[in-house]
Amino acid sequence: MDFRIFVHIDFINQRIKIKVLYKLYKLNLLKAQWKGVNIDLKISEISKFNPEFTSSVITIGSFDGIHLGHRKLMELTKDYASKLNLPSVVLTFHPHPLKILHPEERIHLITTFEKKVELIEAIGIDYLIYITFTPEFAKMTPEDFIENVIVKKLNPVKVIVGHDFGFGVGKSGNTLLLEKLANELNFDLTVVGPVKMGKKIVSSTIIRRFVLLGQVCAVKRFLGRHYSVHGKVVKGSGRGKSLGFPTANIIPEEELFPKDGVYATLVKVDNEFHDSVTNVGSNPTFNEEIRRIETYIFNFDKDLYDREIEVFFVARLRPEIKFDNSASLENRIKKDIALAAVILSKEHAAPI
Repeated sequence: MDFRIFVHIDFINQRIKIKVLYKLYKLNLLKAQWKGVNIDLKISEISKFNPEFTSSVITIGSFDGIHLGHRKLMELTKDYASKLNLPSVVLTFHPHPLKILHPEERIHLITTFEKKVELIEAIGIDYLIYITFTPEFAKMTPEDFIENVIVKKLNPVKVIVGHDFGFGVGKSGNTLLLEKLANELNFDLTVVGPVKMGKKIVSSTIIRRFVLLGQVCAVKRFLGRHYSVHGKVVKGSGRGKSLGFPTANIIPEEELFPKDGVYATLVKVDNEFHDSVTNVGSNPTFNEEIRRIETYIFNFDKDLYDREIEVFFVARLRPEIKFDNSASLENRIKKDIALAAVILSKEHAAPI
């Protein structure tokens, strides 16, 4: 008989705690190590950055999600840098500008900084430089930003940006101004058009909307990978054990979660992927109020306590349902598992 386990992802602490910049990288350029994996990507806060190069090829943006549009910019940056035998640089902002400029909007980021590091490293970028975004920095004029930050710090021979790139106070700078400044300051500029899926432009905004609606298949098309959440497993209430299934809870790092319902998922443990079924919601059958994620991992018998796991959402199976009793719930879980197994059997390649 197969041993299976539920993984509960509690949403009690939904606020992300991005400490990786300060604890892992210590605000200095160094070779990073994350979750036991050596990372060649060099990371620095720009005020602490002492470049080892005289010129570079750079792309600039907030890059929340590292979606297909972002990937296009970064891959072009890498390709141009390789042709010119120069380092490739991604310049981004931390915290996200909207967190500082419009905190009332309570924007939910698609990726944590840890995940952003992982994805940018996978593309093959040489340097990730971030600017600490503050209200004071937000007052900088577009001209000052380009001349005294971009050119003086990074000395680019080429800058690559998206079609909707805005910079400087109130995003008063646009690509037309940037082209003018490129001519004056002697660097080449490439403005990349939008990446589209059908008639829709790929953007972080539309991806957030898809996640909140539970449209995880659409998320994959726009993001270029399955959306995922991750965190460390901690001891839970033991409800799963009382139902006959061992349970585990994790406190997630992400701010953004799919709509309540049941999903076919993949769970990453120690760089290995396992088929699973995931419920997002508050367990209405038991009249619980805490919103959580419960993941049922197939054929799994390892102790997960105090370990990091990542849950990838592959397909939405159904909405969350309030059952009359636990027996009815268990029967439906079996049907969910069978359907998920069929869907996941078509997932031949492991997700990023």
